[in-house]
Amino acid sequence: MILEQRYGAAQIAVRATDELLLCAHSRSASTVNAIRRDIFKTGWNIIRHKQAVGSLVNLLSGLLHNLDSAGTVTDLQATVETTLASFRHRLNQGVPDTAVQSMSVLSDCRRIILYGYSTTVLYALQHALRNGHRIDVLCVSGNNQEAHQALIERIAAIGLTVTSQQYAAVTSFIGGVDAVVVGADSLDVCGLTNTAGTRSLASLAYSAHIPFYTFCTSEKLLPNDFFYGEQQSWPFDDTPSSIADAAPTTFDITPIERVTGVITERGSLPAPALEAWLAAERIHPWLSGRGSVLDLHQSLQTESQM
Repeated sequence: MILEQRYGAAQIAVRATDELLLCAHSRSASTVNAIRRDIFKTGWNIIRHKQAVGSLVNLLSGLLHNLDSAGTVTDLQATVETTLASFRHRLNQGVPDTAVQSMSVLSDCRRIILYGYSTTVLYALQHALRNGHRIDVLCVSGNNQEAHQALIERIAAIGLTVTSQQYAAVTSFIGGVDAVVVGADSLDVCGLTNTAGTRSLASLAYSAHIPFYTFCTSEKLLPNDFFYGEQQSWPFDDTPSSIADAAPTTFDITPIERVTGVITERGSLPAPALEAWLAAERIHPWLSGRGSVLDLHQSLQTESQM
């Protein structure tokens, strides 16, 4: 069963697998090339309308790579089913594995600030408690009060001490914590895409010399080629649709240099190691260079040059 994700990015990715599976079995296309193109276009439309871009790009890229060798419609449909099942399995397994790796951070913490609903972080806290490590959690409220309340209830159900705090009061207590921990919607060379307010919180932590960590599975890491790779011609007769340039107000992007470490199922990655990883990863040619630089990305690049 896929992990319960009431507010996280994984739920978006799971729903995308359902849509891609339906597309593969649609009767509107009858050839391998036609179905492959329908799958790409369906996946691209999902990507450009969602903020959990990392997981979706990696899902579609892996699927397209596997479909390149499909010779018949039956082979293609079987490949789609196998690839999507494997992706969902990685989503299931990646979160508890990341929780295990998080002990490299949480074992040194007695009190942390948590911001934004993250199933990965919840699993990490539960894993720490099962290993005899109790952590006091200061849960900072954001724009989504429903998600904030759900997060508090889940932490309390785990058995940890949790206190709700107002965002405006962070400066008064951030100096007394061991770390700030958040989840992630996506992570790329420009930075961490997450719930609005994450960027300012990371800056406060940096000023107070408090480490700032994100816990996320590797499916959320977005390769550089999505933005900067060589772009092939659009494989359709229509005009290519792009990711909207207007940045939604529900999230922001934290500069990668403000992130002390990224905890994944493969271990802890400091920012330089993450940048090397993202540069080495390759995506399917149909997706290469198709990521538009959002206004928020552009502002971060401008700031770094000043």
